[in-house]
Amino acid sequence: MVICTSVPVVIPKDGSLTKVTIKDIVGTFLTNEWPNIDPEQLTVTHNTGYANVNCVVERPRPKDYIHSEPLKVFLKIYGELDGEIEVFKHLVPNKHEETQLCFDYGQSGLGAKVYGFFQTQNGILGRVDEFLDARNLEPEDVEDMNIRADIARGLAVFHTMTTQLEKKPIQSYYDTVTRELAKYHHMDKLKTLANEGGVSMDHLVDYDFGSRLRRVTDKLESIGGKKGWCIHDFQFMNVMVKNNPMQGESKIVLLDFEFVFQNYRALDIGEHFVQKIFQWFDEESKIANCRPYIEEEKRHFCEEYARQWNEKTGDSDTGEQVFAESELGVLLAITFEIHNMLCFMDQDNDKDPLNILALNKLFEEFLSQYKRLELES
Repeated sequence: MVICTSVPVVIPKDGSLTKVTIKDIVGTFLTNEWPNIDPEQLTVTHNTGYANVNCVVERPRPKDYIHSEPLKVFLKIYGELDGEIEVFKHLVPNKHEETQLCFDYGQSGLGAKVYGFFQTQNGILGRVDEFLDARNLEPEDVEDMNIRADIARGLAVFHTMTTQLEKKPIQSYYDTVTRELAKYHHMDKLKTLANEGGVSMDHLVDYDFGSRLRRVTDKLESIGGKKGWCIHDFQFMNVMVKNNPMQGESKIVLLDFEFVFQNYRALDIGEHFVQKIFQWFDEESKIANCRPYIEEEKRHFCEEYARQWNEKTGDSDTGEQVFAESELGVLLAITFEIHNMLCFMDQDNDKDPLNILALNKLFEEFLSQYKRLELES
């Protein structure tokens, strides 16, 4: 059980950190060597995310003893809106629950270890995690069958993980997302914003996603689609590839569990396949210049996933079954992404043409997959 520890520091609302504050936080959890470090000797590399502050903290390698505590750690300060979409707030874990998820997954050897979870004197929450010698997953990585297999196995372990989270009915999510998509259906504001950005998306706004989404979930139920702890935000930036994995160790690590709740396992698998052609943090294009996942690669992924799922659950699923579910999961994943982007577009008055072009690409992928699966009939 992860306990939230009170630390005797104050962090400004902007998340700015002094080296003394950082040392005091880390030293609360790594108690043998870190408390004795001169704060001025720390090297701190800051990374500002969407709504949180992350930094890598490194101390000098000691000259007169062999260190027993890590030289580098990853420090995360939660922002007030970290990872939240208000309409899903009743489904997603709170920060304590998220930390417990990270801790549990870290115990599997497939995630970063959690050293501590804390709250400052002024109520700000944060985590101290293992620093990973790793890089973000790139599109060409999944064309390597070994990396692809590790991702499949890691995802199956996460989906089947034993956790203290409440298993909320998945229908609660589909009721919410269908209602919200209906709100954006025919919304003139979205059409106007897109046109002001120089890219029309009238066809997307006028498309009835809700009725199609119901057909997808009905089909999944009819083929026995299984459920698990889904990550939902399973983009490539949330998968790390280790630079120097040990012999026999998984090459990948999964990150960021702000959106975890029960759903069809197909959604995460389908999301992984779709996300290969998107690069959300690129400043020139959100659409990656690469080929999409091919069927042979998808089937290999599903075979590896099924093997790991069966090992964890005692089931006897086939790769073919998982593949059939994943084909429908692509549509679930795209609908989730489109909803979230329309939500942010509406609330932030976003008219960035790169985002709108990516929305249109998602829509194009949805139409193509929906037609191919012949769901209207």
